[in-house]
Amino acid sequence: MNGAAPPSPDGEGRAVLRTPRLRLPLVTEQDLEELWRLHSDPAAFLHDSTAPLTAKGQMAWVLRQWVAHAESGGAAGYRRVLPAGGGDLLGIVGLAPLDSAAGPLLSAYWRLHPAAQGQGLATEALRAVLGMLRPGDPEVVAVTAARNAPSLALARRLGFRPGRPGREVPGGRAGDVLLVLDRPAARG
Repeated sequence: MNGAAPPSPDGEGRAVLRTPRLRLPLVTEQDLEELWRLHSDPAAFLHDSTAPLTAKGQMAWVLRQWVAHAESGGAAGYRRVLPAGGGDLLGIVGLAPLDSAAGPLLSAYWRLHPAAQGQGLATEALRAVLGMLRPGDPEVVAVTAARNAPSLALARRLGFRPGRPGREVPGGRAGDVLLVLDRPAARG
């Protein structure tokens, strides 16, 4: 499972992924304040083509979607990135169902606090999440700004490759690129 321990239940019976340095519980409605601090921090969006959130209500709406994804089971869901030994939120990673012209997809997401960047934490966390994928799961994609060198490098480390030329980039933002996870074991 790519260095991650098998999921173990938290106090509410929900699966928590663990890696040597991290604990990755699914998000809950109680995570609003810490997720709002992360997603309203301009420094966390430095290389991104999207802007930080400007109203806590925006984060509350997004968090409701993330909780719904987590409750859908399977590999879908967003997970808080926490130090294994306890401590404050380092970031968030996850996979969300996404409908596209090509059919159902799973969209990879990651965002870390600036102080947690550059330490391999996003790579470690996402490897654990991607390790939950099963052969029948939808194709996994990531969308990032073409100028976002740190995200592009992370995606390459995880096995993402550029989508074929002309393929629709979900979200429709100018300057974004589509990356597709190379999953040889899932081919059939």
